[in-house]
Amino acid sequence: MPDPHDSVISVPPGVAPPVRSAADDGHHLARGAAANVLVLLASNFRGVFIFLIARLLGEAALGRFGLAFATTELLSKAGMLGFDNSIIPFMAPRVASGDVGGARRVFRRAAAIAGVASSLVALVSIPVVGWLAATRGLDAFSRGGVVMLLALPGIAVARIATGASRSVLAMSSEFFSRGITETWVTTGVFVVAIALGLRDVAPALAVALGTTAAAVVAYALAARAIEARVVAGPSWGPLAGPVPSLPATGTMLRFSLPIAGSSLLTVLVMQADVLLLGTYVNRAPGVTVESFGVFCAAAQVAGGLRKVRQVFDPIFAPIVAARAASAEGASLRETVAGPGRWVLAAQLPAVGAMVLAAGPIMAIYGAGFRSGALWLALLAIAHGTNAFAGLVETLLMIQRPSLNLLNASLTVVVQLAVGLLLIPRLGVTGAALAMCCGFAVQGIARFAEVRHVFGWTWPWASLVRPIAAAAIAAVPAIALRVPGGMWWELSAGLVFLGAYALAWLWLGPDPADREIWRRLLKRPNSL
Repeated sequence: MPDPHDSVISVPPGVAPPVRSAADDGHHLARGAAANVLVLLASNFRGVFIFLIARLLGEAALGRFGLAFATTELLSKAGMLGFDNSIIPFMAPRVASGDVGGARRVFRRAAAIAGVASSLVALVSIPVVGWLAATRGLDAFSRGGVVMLLALPGIAVARIATGASRSVLAMSSEFFSRGITETWVTTGVFVVAIALGLRDVAPALAVALGTTAAAVVAYALAARAIEARVVAGPSWGPLAGPVPSLPATGTMLRFSLPIAGSSLLTVLVMQADVLLLGTYVNRAPGVTVESFGVFCAAAQVAGGLRKVRQVFDPIFAPIVAARAASAEGASLRETVAGPGRWVLAAQLPAVGAMVLAAGPIMAIYGAGFRSGALWLALLAIAHGTNAFAGLVETLLMIQRPSLNLLNASLTVVVQLAVGLLLIPRLGVTGAALAMCCGFAVQGIARFAEVRHVFGWTWPWASLVRPIAAAAIAAVPAIALRVPGGMWWELSAGLVFLGAYALAWLWLGPDPADREIWRRLLKRPNSL
């Protein structure tokens, strides 16, 4: 008997899915990705917040912030109960059938349950973490960092509301809630707090108020988008047939909890280097409060590579969910080929630039941060690999979410084992190498599972053009990088970016991308 946790909530019998080709999917994916570029650009201004912490408060303060933020992010996944991801497959059949009342109730129920659960997590964790900070000397929380845990309810509501907006293809909602509101409220509160002399508590207070403001905006925009877009029907036309029944709260929880476990472990995977290294401060060679802060800055920069995937994920998940539930599910392989190529094409120049010009990039935070150049290069390779393989995570979340839980568990075990082995010997570099090993194992497992779950292998042939362009660009860039020094490194990074663009002009776009571009110009429908 199949595990009910492994099955996506599908359209019931009698609800005929729309007939769409992979080219239609590519068209919707490209339009959604174009809209998400605005979110990516706006959210990148959050780097100003990190830059201000580094410049105004120094390496040690950035290290404290990094550890407190990693802990808050980890606890947020426990409070969200998986609804930030499961909201999309729950809403998909209701959106497709035009059931605005059902879509509204699913959204409100998920937001309410997660909001209450996150508040309970905050109420329990604040005194516990405060006690640990006082008795065990947790520096990250001993200077006001515990205030950041007040952000937990806001994080939950904001992300579930964002998922609901994505379900109705309202991609601009995230631009206003996360890209504009959260970014600038967080930065503004931090500046005001510093001006008032609240230096120790300023970063944590800024995160708490910024995420709360974003939650209010995200919820309002999601509610409005559901009312407007479900009534109008999805962009490919309404479905005929009976309206799907509304799932009970217990059904929603049973489906979502494995996703919550997977998400929690995924965050643990992403933050394992910071969390594990934080336990070795002043206990391993070269792991000081200052070097830990430098590593946190490198982790923040390298983690930005995941934002490239965020351009595609918001539209990728609902399109894949609809395709998997349709009669044309066998063409899913053709549908994922385009996003895979686009993600890799966007990531390769970013990874290459970070590896080649790691020193100058880190020096932006201050002269003392340049010592983290090697750590940034290693983390860039790790996060770049993970972000590309993350497309498979979305596929598995739609069809077999329990496999993501298994993959995350495996990755955590590998990271901890390698980290415990290398950090006492290599210090901070050991933590970076542990991330590389963990993400490599995770990627291998994910792509092996694609064949097991869907019966086909990943369309590797579609990646030839971006790989060829990167290989061409690497030749002159590496030659420039050999002499060493700040300006040679910076020149190598810039040459790589320029040569990569020229290589693409020479190779030309993939024929399938040409067709999508033709459709975009022919049918410029708004999202």
